[in-house]
Amino acid sequence: MPTQVGYGYDAQFKTIQKFANLPIPEPGPDQLVLKVEAAGLCLSDPHTLQGGPIESMPPTRQLSKFVMGHEIAGSVYSVGEQLKQNPTYCQGARFALQINHACGVCDNCRRGLDGSCSNSSQAYGLNEDGGFQQFLLIKNLRTLLPIPDNVSFEAAAVATDSVLTPFHAIQKVKHKIQPTSKVLVQGCGGLGLNAIQILKNYNCTIIATDVKEDIKKTAIEYGASEFYSDMKNCLHPAKSFDVIFDFVGIQPTVDNTDKFIKQKGTVVMVGIGRYKLKMPNFTFLYREVQVIYNFGGNSSELGECLNWISKGLIKPNYKVVDFNKLPQMLKDLEDNKVRGRIVFRPNKL
Repeated sequence: MPTQVGYGYDAQFKTIQKFANLPIPEPGPDQLVLKVEAAGLCLSDPHTLQGGPIESMPPTRQLSKFVMGHEIAGSVYSVGEQLKQNPTYCQGARFALQINHACGVCDNCRRGLDGSCSNSSQAYGLNEDGGFQQFLLIKNLRTLLPIPDNVSFEAAAVATDSVLTPFHAIQKVKHKIQPTSKVLVQGCGGLGLNAIQILKNYNCTIIATDVKEDIKKTAIEYGASEFYSDMKNCLHPAKSFDVIFDFVGIQPTVDNTDKFIKQKGTVVMVGIGRYKLKMPNFTFLYREVQVIYNFGGNSSELGECLNWISKGLIKPNYKVVDFNKLPQMLKDLEDNKVRGRIVFRPNKL
């Protein structure tokens, strides 16, 4: 039987495991096998190793061992009997994957909110096999989104989370962002840098902050008008920002938000740097500050992200690294040594 190599989660360990001699899957009648051309590395990967897979809903079985990697793009390798005459899934067709497996029939899915499916919490690389392998079995064809011809596999993979997540968050509050608005972006990692590029299209004033001083040049190039590695040096007065995006999610960024958000301003929480945070409940209440939490995004938004990339409105910041270096890159990510997004090409070993 043909085999492949993968990296993933094993409940016995807290570190990434290399899985050798994984069988290359055979598709069922209405399934296909995707050749993984690109897979992105995300901070959620070490979180999965530390805290375990996300909870799944019965009757779906939660695996104690699975291949990780949830930012995935690839090409059709083989298809089941029922798909052989369908031109959409011809060999070589290019797709990015919606991370979660939406059912398509619940109230949220029928409203276009399939990122918040009520019947399924299964997700590639987070509680079932994902893209840190050479070939991936696709059981739910709804997760496949076509990649525009002029968008690379690498950019498409990054789009599935690193672009989609900030895009989803910004769409919720875009009606609040005017050319006169002042917006603070806290955290210029993979998500924050893409958020700056998206916000640039709304012609607002963007201020960026990150403890990594060396990322200043990129943040400015992407559209920030100012950058601070320490908000104590910020030239803007307290309570002067209309919208604040927190892509870090730790107590110091919450404290910055409390200091700089306007009365009746909007706080958009995205980062999950800590499991719990102390929010300034009373001060946010009497100042009528709105706090909005976000997670992932919908398939329609992912399609829109791919279109924005195709039109040059977003240029995902990523670096391609040899697949064999995945364990080291994971450690570098945990040690805050990674800039932008790391992308692997599993089939180029």
